[in-house]
Amino acid sequence: MRHLLIAVSLLFVITTASFGQNKTEFKPEVKIGGTMFTGWTDNIDNSDFIGKLDTSASTGVNPGSAFGFNPVKNQFETGKNSFYLDRAYINIRASLTPQISARITPDITSIVDQAGVTQWTYQLKYGFVDYTPLAMDNGSSLTFEVGVLPNYWINNVEKAYGFRGVQKTLTDYGWTMSASRNGTTVTRKTGSYFSSADLGLTAKFTFPDKIADLYVAVLNGNGYKNLAYDQNRFKDFMASAFIYPLQGTIKQNMDAAKKMNKTRIDGIADLTVGGFAYMGKLGSNEYGVVNGGSYKNNRFGGMANFKYNFKNFGYIKVGGELSLQSNQVPSSTPATSDSTFSAQGISTWVEFNPPIEMLQEKLMFTFRYDTFTPNTTGPGTNLTGFTGDANKQSLMIIGLMFKPSSVLTLGLNYQSQGFDKNYIVNYDGTTKSTLNRLYFNTIIEF
Repeated sequence: MRHLLIAVSLLFVITTASFGQNKTEFKPEVKIGGTMFTGWTDNIDNSDFIGKLDTSASTGVNPGSAFGFNPVKNQFETGKNSFYLDRAYINIRASLTPQISARITPDITSIVDQAGVTQWTYQLKYGFVDYTPLAMDNGSSLTFEVGVLPNYWINNVEKAYGFRGVQKTLTDYGWTMSASRNGTTVTRKTGSYFSSADLGLTAKFTFPDKIADLYVAVLNGNGYKNLAYDQNRFKDFMASAFIYPLQGTIKQNMDAAKKMNKTRIDGIADLTVGGFAYMGKLGSNEYGVVNGGSYKNNRFGGMANFKYNFKNFGYIKVGGELSLQSNQVPSSTPATSDSTFSAQGISTWVEFNPPIEMLQEKLMFTFRYDTFTPNTTGPGTNLTGFTGDANKQSLMIIGLMFKPSSVLTLGLNYQSQGFDKNYIVNYDGTTKSTLNRLYFNTIIEF
């Protein structure tokens, strides 16, 4: 109780001091915007991840194949192509007082119903209140958020990469975590490092002159889709920080450019470095664990992004992300200690806008290459789960993006997923290690 009273008193002093900083008349404001990722995709090589196996003794048994049996021929529709809607958000942002704001973001998504039919539905992606008791003239501020909160590591890396509508970033991407045979069917499970949103409390501190941002969050760990309150007695903890070492110089250059009625600067336009630590359970069931063991799912990582503007027109941007996992799963056998495994992923990206005046910085060539290993300690002999298996994967994206306005981006890109063994089956039943797709992207943000 003593510590609580001290914390409340300190917050009251800070809040009282900040009230005197409202130098202009405040008017409440509500803004409504939206984000949508849609387009068209084509299965250009008529292949997919193996889903069905021939388990007959005479024709199916093959010790050299990925699951010990030959895949069934013609197990999917040939020449698959489809228009798609990856995501649609409605963003409602409200500035209620100088210190209080809020955001509500319904997420339009798709689900498969009990009849196997894909249906449109909506869910809450973000829903939180901001309270900023401290905001100084030098740019430093302290903000508290509570509710269904964004994962600020994912959000900030997405801003650096710039093309979430093309593909999710390394820690948000659905990597293949396991695949196993059950009779004639292969069950494949995918997963990301952590959820892009979760229920909890976040404190954000912006340092003087906005040279760095620090986020510290306490979360349920279940993600924004799972409200199983009986699984979150223990909380997850996440801290992330982003440093902008050249912020002062870039701001001075931008201020000088604005006085000359310019909207860009030549030279270095962005330098960002960051890191994060996530420690917790990530929604793993805490009950019924043998020997009193517990799940431990910790994640660590770093990122960097650099942008250089050519003189007058064009730019180049280079960035990357490294993220690690350290996991412990309670053993189901009392005589066996808890099993541990680790995972690792690396992502790099390049964006190039030619220094040609007529392009007006609207045409970009993009390249991205990711690698991920769900278990760095395994020998990589089979895709049977976490333990004893490396199963390296890769993702390569080559694209041409066109931005006719600030709210619309169009793109054409080639995406290739790679695996360490032949987990991909062609329409004729032959196998290979890569899965290729062609995408036409439409990204709208307003």
